[in-house]
Amino acid sequence: MTAIRYELARLRTVRATWGAAFGVLVVGGAATWVEARDLGEVPVQAGDAAQVLTAGAAGPATPLAALVVLFAAVLSCAREQRPTALPTLLLTLPRRSRALAAKVTVSAILGAVVAVLGLAVNGVVAASVFGPEFRALVWDQAPAPRVLLGYVVYLALAAALGVAVGVLARGAAIAAGLLAAVPLVIEPMIGRAVGLALPERFQDWVEYLPFNAANRMLSTGGTGLAAREGALVFGGWAAGALLFAAIVFARRDAR
Repeated sequence: MTAIRYELARLRTVRATWGAAFGVLVVGGAATWVEARDLGEVPVQAGDAAQVLTAGAAGPATPLAALVVLFAAVLSCAREQRPTALPTLLLTLPRRSRALAAKVTVSAILGAVVAVLGLAVNGVVAASVFGPEFRALVWDQAPAPRVLLGYVVYLALAAALGVAVGVLARGAAIAAGLLAAVPLVIEPMIGRAVGLALPERFQDWVEYLPFNAANRMLSTGGTGLAAREGALVFGGWAAGALLFAAIVFARRDAR
């Protein structure tokens, strides 16, 4: 419990925490507003409306809010992972495994809380554009609950992945930028390369790339992994990164 309290107190003093919360609300609200204005009419299905609130696009796409959370989670590790600051952390929390577990737990919970707040803001924005008909949609009708829950899980896992990369890279801004570029640039390039170079039977491998899999949590149809499978694959990538980060952190010289 001491480790959890320490991490909560620390994150309150880190600008990346407040920047991420503000960024999720602003970026998500802006994306929802743009998409709602482009549609021009109330989505017919609750699932389509839920997708507008989460991805800001009528199709599986990496939410900009997830990129904000990733970037902030990496940067949040910058201060305490520096060689000059790490001894202070270890004096406060000598057990490195407990310190890392607290960091991941708190970051994931904060990511989920910010996701819920973001959905509320996005809902207000969409309702202001669409009017009463949008609020009257049947929100408990499938797949709307699954899409909304998928968004919360997405941001929680994104925060955990960002912490892993932040520990590995000591919170380097370049690492945060490269991680944010994965879903926007690197995975699409891999997909195109696989499409050109490999036989068709191997081309579905790209579905198991981390963000391609994660985006399936927000899908309402189409081919590819099921939403639950996408969550498991993305969670597996995050767990693998955390395991690697735990090994590196356990062996990191505190001097």
